[in-house]
Amino acid sequence: MEQQERQFEIARLEKTLSQVHAQIKISEQTSESHQSNLRDTLQEYWKTGSSIDEAQIIDVMNRQRALTSHIHYTAEHLRKMLKSPYFGRVDFIESGFSETEKIYIGIGSLSDNETGEFLVYDWRAPVSAMFYDFGRGQASYNCPAGTITGVIMLKRQFKIVDGRIEYMFDSDLKIDDEILQQLLGKSADDKMHTIVNSIQREQNQIIRDQKHKVLFVEGPAGSGKTSVALHRIAFLLYQNRESLTSKNVLILSPNHIFSDYISNVLPEIGEENVVQMTFQDYVTLSNANIQLHFQSRKDYLEEVLSNNVSKKRAVNISFKSSSPFMQALIKYLEWLSSEWVGEYPAIEFRGETIFRKEEWLHYYQESFAMMPPSIRLEKIRIILQNRMRDLVHTIRQEKVDQITAAGEEINEKIIKALARIEAREELRPLIEQIEQLTSFDIIAEYKRLFADDKLYSAVSNTTSPTDWQAIKTHTVKSVSRGILPFEDLPPFLYFLGVIQGFAVNKDIKHIVIDEAQDYTAFHYKILTRLFPNCSWTIVGDPVQSIQPFLSTVKFAEASEIIDQEHTLIFTLTKSYRATLEIQAFCQALLPGIHTEVAIRRKGQMPTVISVKDFEMLAEQINQTVQVILHAGWHSIGIITKNAVQATEVYELLKSLKNITLVTKEDDEYYSGVIVIPSYLAKGLEFDAVLVVNADAENYRRSQDRQILYTVCTRALHCLYIYYMGTPSHFLNEIDTKLYQKPEWI
Repeated sequence: MEQQERQFEIARLEKTLSQVHAQIKISEQTSESHQSNLRDTLQEYWKTGSSIDEAQIIDVMNRQRALTSHIHYTAEHLRKMLKSPYFGRVDFIESGFSETEKIYIGIGSLSDNETGEFLVYDWRAPVSAMFYDFGRGQASYNCPAGTITGVIMLKRQFKIVDGRIEYMFDSDLKIDDEILQQLLGKSADDKMHTIVNSIQREQNQIIRDQKHKVLFVEGPAGSGKTSVALHRIAFLLYQNRESLTSKNVLILSPNHIFSDYISNVLPEIGEENVVQMTFQDYVTLSNANIQLHFQSRKDYLEEVLSNNVSKKRAVNISFKSSSPFMQALIKYLEWLSSEWVGEYPAIEFRGETIFRKEEWLHYYQESFAMMPPSIRLEKIRIILQNRMRDLVHTIRQEKVDQITAAGEEINEKIIKALARIEAREELRPLIEQIEQLTSFDIIAEYKRLFADDKLYSAVSNTTSPTDWQAIKTHTVKSVSRGILPFEDLPPFLYFLGVIQGFAVNKDIKHIVIDEAQDYTAFHYKILTRLFPNCSWTIVGDPVQSIQPFLSTVKFAEASEIIDQEHTLIFTLTKSYRATLEIQAFCQALLPGIHTEVAIRRKGQMPTVISVKDFEMLAEQINQTVQVILHAGWHSIGIITKNAVQATEVYELLKSLKNITLVTKEDDEYYSGVIVIPSYLAKGLEFDAVLVVNADAENYRRSQDRQILYTVCTRALHCLYIYYMGTPSHFLNEIDTKLYQKPEWI
């Protein structure tokens, strides 16, 4: 790059930073002025205010607070731009014009206060899409005015740190390998960060997609699925400022550690963090009024990831998440919603009919048909109670007359009290009958599906599964003991929602589901009922499921359940995370799965280490950690299959400095050296991964292959695998040229 051009860019940066400084000063002064006005308004109100003025004063205060908050947000965003106001430049000549427009692209928009000239375009602006989608030559972008075509004459990338240009270079079609090499080659930070300066073309298509209400993104480990989903949120917030805020967006994460891990991304690009929760949070909320103990996700995973999980439990998990069971449960619910009161008797008292048999069907199947079944019964109960008012009054008066005629009591208050008691006793059978007929025992009716073979045969489209007796015995016994197994949670919560009504949230307008490969059909059926006004972004990788025996749904099936028009399944094929050596090793773990390596980043070979006992394991891990730290890497994940093993390994390694044990789903994300089970490590990445207990016993089942693959793909730069005794046969299948033995053994 010529010196003259360098000087131009330095001067251009100085001009931009000068404008940022000026606008920060204006924002601070404006914010101080509004805060002062707010204080004055409050003081004036307390001196002279009255109840008549209260509504007006509250409205004024709310508007001033909102304005102050907006100005403060603007100032904070400008301060971020001081460090790096932009990262790209595109010189574009629009068709039909001769003038070249220099378009600088950054994390936010900036214009000159005096001239109105755009100094920086937000990366989400329509014109900025060209930076990600095109190289030099013919280009176009879509905007409200239509499709704008033209020619890109120059495409330049910058690295600006603390207001200084570290380097800049001209590139062509894609975000240059040099940028990605630098980004991927550095040590992992404490948390996930924005990728606005390295978004790839296929990722940009997903981020900017506005044609599809439901967007599924499938891709291998390291393909940027989570980053794309987060940047898509930022794009949608930018495009729909008037109708969409951070409070209208929900991210469903696999656990709270992952939520904490991704919490930096949106604030870095100038957006507030959106609502985050896990499906387990919903389970906890739903358990409030149910007399059952719901098995926790952790206890469930600890059981299924142990080496002695029973065949009965495995069969139960597979069946409860299967399509045949879902269809049977839905048919059962349809019967309950239409035929539940079909055999209900007429309600009679003293030979008179209070509620005819036909009325049950009339109200249940017609008048209240749009309500959940339990609400319908409550409505019918109110009708019956209203009809009984005259009857109750008549009976009480009869009792008063009888007591008075007997002459045993002369106190009017006592006579009325005795009359009420006697009337209540006479009416007790009737009241109990009405209470029983208009109540719905959720637990009993769910259990009935398994206890009543005739009922299950009637609602099932297929013959009972081979292990039906074991499944029904396990379910009935567990529920009778007041325990709901984890695999029963999605079907039971769907059952509960249909019968009692779902807690519908119409404020959520966009939902992101991460690690969606672990979702069953019941999960999607529940979510569609909870969030009926949503658009969706759903990301996952089928081969990274860490729940053995679970019958999860493919994205095509999930699309049918969500049942929305304009649905797209987008497949990412490139991985950007690991080195060539780690990529090759991981792909050998899953034969038949091919992942394209986006950046040919060289590194050290994965290392497979045999240890004789726990003492040697601790010694080898200590040595490995020291080697990794000495190499300049900071983030080290020591990953076990389950939490029991993680605790055992942590006890062996407590002498290591700054080591943390993470076994709870609501833990924060910790940097440094952490010991963590496989199911909590999902979605995270580390400079180095140390996989412990990769022996023939611990990783022996066919389902364990995906778990081993998933934990190995957490590694960015270094991968070490330890086994005691005989290695897992999955390791034995890998070509020995793809890994090395440690030099110190």
